[in-house]
Amino acid sequence: MDYPPWLPQPVNTHQGRLLAIARCVHQLHYREVQHLEKGRVRTFDNLCVGPLQLAAEVLHRSGFTVYSDEIQRFSSFVCDPADFETVAKAKAARDFDRELVRTAVIRLSEEGFGATEEIDWLARQLRAEG
Repeated sequence: MDYPPWLPQPVNTHQGRLLAIARCVHQLHYREVQHLEKGRVRTFDNLCVGPLQLAAEVLHRSGFTVYSDEIQRFSSFVCDPADFETVAKAKAARDFDRELVRTAVIRLSEEGFGATEEIDWLARQLRAEG
């Protein structure tokens, strides 16, 4: 299947994969919840489950998010999507484990927790590369 022409074409690079993970999580998994002390807050709940937990680790260690609890289940983005590219170009993101990022893209696509078309397209490219 070709990538939908009305969407920006994904970039199959380390930086492009990081951006795809950040956009996917922000678009599909970043929700407003009621916090007991802070009121309404936006958070990503990785449910302590495989692909979401791996995505949370990738986003945290590459500088996109900070954990907001001790068990590292909830995290919040440190910037708006308009600034994701700046984070992806920073040293923490550039130096982050490329294989772990590849694995996170593939697992987000395969394990049924919801993935964007961008993630699905990148995962197909990565599987084809071997």
